[in-house]
Amino acid sequence: MATISSIGIGSNLQLSDLLDQLQKAEQAPLDAINTQAKSYQTKLSAYSQMQSVLDAYKAAAKKLSEAATFGVVKANVGTPDVMSVTTAANAVPGNYSITVSTLATAQSLVSGNVADQKAAIGGGELVFDFGEALATGGAATNTKKVTIPADSSLEGMRDAINKADIGVTASIVNDGSASPYRLVLTSDKTGTQATMRVSSTDAALNSVVAFDPAAAPGVNKMEQKVPPVNATLKINGIDVVSQSNSVVDAAQGVTLNLTKTGTTSVVVTRDNDAIKSAVQAFVTAYNNVQSTAKTLTAFDIDTGKSSALTGDNTLRSIQSRLRSMVGGAMDSGNGGKITLIDVGIAFEKDGTMKLDDAKLTKALNTNLGGVTALFSGTEGSGGIGKQANDYIDGLSKADGALKVAQDGITKTLKDLEDDYDRVEERVNSTVERYKTQFTKLDLLVSQMNRTSSYLTQQFSALSNSNSK
Repeated sequence: MATISSIGIGSNLQLSDLLDQLQKAEQAPLDAINTQAKSYQTKLSAYSQMQSVLDAYKAAAKKLSEAATFGVVKANVGTPDVMSVTTAANAVPGNYSITVSTLATAQSLVSGNVADQKAAIGGGELVFDFGEALATGGAATNTKKVTIPADSSLEGMRDAINKADIGVTASIVNDGSASPYRLVLTSDKTGTQATMRVSSTDAALNSVVAFDPAAAPGVNKMEQKVPPVNATLKINGIDVVSQSNSVVDAAQGVTLNLTKTGTTSVVVTRDNDAIKSAVQAFVTAYNNVQSTAKTLTAFDIDTGKSSALTGDNTLRSIQSRLRSMVGGAMDSGNGGKITLIDVGIAFEKDGTMKLDDAKLTKALNTNLGGVTALFSGTEGSGGIGKQANDYIDGLSKADGALKVAQDGITKTLKDLEDDYDRVEERVNSTVERYKTQFTKLDLLVSQMNRTSSYLTQQFSALSNSNSK
């Protein structure tokens, strides 16, 4: 409520100041509610900070809970000009000598010359047959049809074929001759299985596009400029044929992207760097949880000031559970036990982790199965990664400790908001009553002052009259 500066003018009393003081006194409960709400808001914000670092730790733990993380490999190509290589999760280490004899090509057909690409030719249905057996007069494995509008030109044929999206791209080439325009049809796929045959029931269209790979010389109206060819290669002396230049799983989990004929070596090795990166991410995320918790629960002895979650039972319980997960021994998968210390992860005095890269490298080279079991688990039990992932995931569920704590604070804040509205209404009503009373007092005193002034004047006049 704003200061009522006009109250007290008539009476010459400090009623405005008094009303302000009364208003401040009445608002004291509101200030207390605001202070309490800020405290809970700070606590809710602190829980959000913990949720954030816990989610990051969960993501790092989930990565290690997957056995595929420890099977990741990388490939090195001896002659990169010949091919590039990508690996999948199921790839395994291996050494390969690869010779690429031919690259896969897509069939390309070119029509005869047309003087005017905009001149009408005809209309009707174009039939595109596809299949490897067409080259020897066999049956098609797939057929697509394109409707060409009546009186279409070469441009109209091109546009209708492209719009139909049948796996063939049509274009027009100008060869610079007297009748320069030629229709070019190119398969979108490489390899012999994409061999095409083109025909039409319309004679005019047929005179431009007719093509049968098994037809006798001179019968076709289109010329095959680029034949469909499969990629052929040898992998460690074994003949391999591929419909495309992307050769998938000829070597398990490996895709060879062929770019040139020639010979190269491909060495697939386990990617220890990727594994170590995942383990380091786990260590870093765990340490972030610990450092954030330490900050949020700190107590300054000198100032006596607490942090947002000092003494908080929920956070203390979460910290305790996380420490117990990483502190014990896990099944190694071969009848023994394995701990984080065995793979180079030691604990500092402040509860954080420290990774010894050399020790982890040795463990990966000599006991990959054990390292995998430590984090991802065995058939009988989940490893550290899985346990941490599942536990943190549960914290945010309806009955999870963190969710329950956050919901409790949210409800308290809503209750405080309701209390504030209720008290504010009472304060406003009380101050308004004071204002009304002070206004009446101001008016009464003002009237009394005027009466006093009048009587004083009258008595003074009477006195002067009597003195004469």
